[in-house]
Amino acid sequence: MMETIGKHIVRIPVLDSTNRYFMDWLTREEPEEGTIVITDRQTSGKGMDGNAWESEPGKNLTFSFVLYPHFLAPDAQFYLNKIVALGLSDLVSSFLPGQENIRIKWPNDIYINDLKVAGTLIQNGIKGSVIDYAVVGIGLNVNQEAFSGAAANPVSMKIISGKEFDLDTMLEKAVEKIEHWYDLLKKGIKKDIDEAYLGRLYRYQQLADYVYKGSTIRAKITGVNRYGQLVLEIPGEKIIECDLKEIACLTPQPP
Repeated sequence: MMETIGKHIVRIPVLDSTNRYFMDWLTREEPEEGTIVITDRQTSGKGMDGNAWESEPGKNLTFSFVLYPHFLAPDAQFYLNKIVALGLSDLVSSFLPGQENIRIKWPNDIYINDLKVAGTLIQNGIKGSVIDYAVVGIGLNVNQEAFSGAAANPVSMKIISGKEFDLDTMLEKAVEKIEHWYDLLKKGIKKDIDEAYLGRLYRYQQLADYVYKGSTIRAKITGVNRYGQLVLEIPGEKIIECDLKEIACLTPQPP
């Protein structure tokens, strides 16, 4: 497998947002595919839902990288969410052996039990019938031991394990794990990606409470459609397909 991600790493001590840095960079020139921008202190990090991403300086991984997936049509862009989430879940699993309940919460958060350990923000540029570029921003809670409470349900790998982790090693492994799934995508092996994503999906085929378009429903996740919409079944009633802003407040399941 040819290495794409991480051949070039740009380290900047303080940034407002690694994704924003890349978006500005792309207006001037085209950085080499796989280039990483990483910072110790990100002052205005955002998650996919637009919420602020809290990260104590020097304790976690906050980085972005750029891809040029010209082989992907715009209606297949959700595969980028899938391969990054699969890579991150592989990463967390490899550093937390024996921790079985590591899941992907749609679309691309990584959960340990009901707590969020990682999030991803992917910003795509479309040109004609292909994806011109994808800027992938990742926040992984590694060694932080306390959170302000502004985020809904954060946790770190250190809180779970009691161990301190080396951030450079973590970055190297993150790149390796994501690269594996990106390589499969480039080869067109989508079936393996689809099966792995569903197999790790948080609350897949489990009845739970959601807020959908302002109303509380009880439903189970039955899949994700080709456009990346979450598919839920309300037993005995109907099947719904929803975007990120249409469904919220996934309440914890009772023990």
